[in-house]
Amino acid sequence: MARILIADDDPDIRQLVIYALADEGHAVSVAKNGREAVDQVAASAPELMVLDIMMPELDGYGVLQELQERDIKGTTKVLVLTAKGSDHDWKQGYDLGADRYMTKPFDPEELLNTVNDMLNASHTELEAKREEEQDRANLLSQLESIFGDG
Repeated sequence: MARILIADDDPDIRQLVIYALADEGHAVSVAKNGREAVDQVAASAPELMVLDIMMPELDGYGVLQELQERDIKGTTKVLVLTAKGSDHDWKQGYDLGADRYMTKPFDPEELLNTVNDMLNASHTELEAKREEEQDRANLLSQLESIFGDG
């Protein structure tokens, strides 16, 4: 199966994600903060990274930005898994190169299905999906800024 990096500072979330993915046969490694995530991708890029946004030392947006700036993302597909679910957050994630975006709380089966879909998709397919989601997030972010939250 695939090599997957889980970057999340919450031990309970890490364990849940590890269990779901390892049970499916994936080789799972862990980063407890954003700095560790960047270092691990730079050392040996996994096929996929499950990335939280709110982490110490370097948040998930910083991870995405640093991977872009250092040109080390390579073939690693990135699934953002976070509690930050506003349209602006989605837009920022996609703008920085996330391939998919899921919010917490999450269903482990949905996570597994999303991971498997991402692993089976080509980079071209993921890019097309990211552009579609980015356009949607841009539109919703604009509407959010015009009309506010309520």
